[in-house]
Amino acid sequence: MNFQKMETTTIHDANKTRWEAAADNWAENANSRGKWKKCHEDPAIVFIDKTLHYLKDVAGKRVAVLGSGDNEAVFALAGMGAKVTSVDISQRQLDHAAKRAMDLGLEIKFIQHDVIDLSSLEDEEFDMVYTGGHVSVWVADLQKYYSEASRILKSGGLFIIEEYHPFRRVWGVSETNLSVDYNYF
Repeated sequence: MNFQKMETTTIHDANKTRWEAAADNWAENANSRGKWKKCHEDPAIVFIDKTLHYLKDVAGKRVAVLGSGDNEAVFALAGMGAKVTSVDISQRQLDHAAKRAMDLGLEIKFIQHDVIDLSSLEDEEFDMVYTGGHVSVWVADLQKYYSEASRILKSGGLFIIEEYHPFRRVWGVSETNLSVDYNYF
């Protein structure tokens, strides 16, 4: 095993352990916000207008959501008529999402995978691949991540990446003042 592969494996194993341990708290936070209960009926809760523009023809298309986390994007896409596969490193996250999908009457395929190894998914299997939130900050090998995402995407398919840096979370909400209200760490 070369150093890069060993380092990536170690980092991703630690990430998986971290997300498995945090899954119940993450689910409680999602429950308190309640967005997951409504986003299948109103995708604008999850997606910005520009993204919705690109999703207007998603009904009936096969979509993979990589690093699905709380699965709000997954539920929104399913509500729009897409055939969605939710992929996350944490089985516990997926278990919470599968229960919610059942509660909402949504048919979604859930697969536990690290985004740098999507080996159970076929080449060109999906019409669209979506990743959002802040998945990339958890990935040690971005080239492998985006290569795998591209591999499972059909030729001519759409790859939507809605990433943001977690630093955006430090700012308070105000129309008149710029203030750091939350600790970055």
